[in-house]
This record gives sequence, structure tokens and C-alpha cells, in this order.
Amino acid sequence: MLTIGKVIFKVTDIIILFAACILTMQLYSIFWFDGSQQGKAETLLVQFADNPPAEYSLNEDRILQLEGKIGSILIEIKQGKARFIHSSCRNQFCVFHGWLSVAGDSTACLPNRISISLKGTISDYDAIAGSQ
Repeated sequence: MLTIGKVIFKVTDIIILFAACILTMQLYSIFWFDGSQQGKAETLLVQFADNPPAEYSLNEDRILQLEGKIGSILIEIKQGKARFIHSSCRNQFCVFHGWLSVAGDSTACLPNRISISLKGTISDYDAIAGSQ
């Protein structure tokens, strides 16, 4: 336990506070600094460990079967989107993440050391406004 003034913090309180701060910083960086990647996704990049990423077109529906560090993984590409549909890892966070659909989206299966991300076009315009 940690005491600051008259407030007593338990170890779990500190861990939760630390996790909330990390999550806030990551969300801030995703929404403010990663906006340059927003656009139509065209390619799935699959990276295993430190190897260069493999590229797959999002225009062709398919299921990829890959071998990760601790077992097999299935990645589905369908209708211009991609997702993990099976992983041999224990917690299945990668599977629960769901579909990636916009350029710049990414997720990973950390136990298997496989990450996927979408690459695509970047629009030349932020918005188009007109008058009549």
C-alpha cells in the first residue's frame, strides 16, 4: 500500500491507474498522429517476428493459414477487410479485435509474434465543400 496524504492506494489501484494512462496515450497517438494513413485499404501486410512483411490483396477473398511462434493462426480476408479468425494463443485478444477495414488499422497476436495491418491510398483532400 502507498499513502499520499490521507489517501491510501493499493497495488491494484496503482496498476489500474498506470494502465489507464498508457491506454489514454495510445488512443491519443492513434487518433492524432496516425491520421495520415486514413483512407481506403488495399493491401494486408502480415509480419512475423523480424521478417519483412508479406503483402496480400484485399480484393481477393481468402483464408491464410500461418505458423506462429507457438502454433497456427488463421487470417480471413473478405470484402476488403481482414481479421484473425483463429489463433493458438491462450487469451485470443487478436481474434476478439475483429475486422480491420481502414488503411492504418492494425492488430497483433503477441504470443505468436504475428502482426497484421492495412495499407492503402491516402486521399489528396481532407474535405470538399462547394457552393451553389
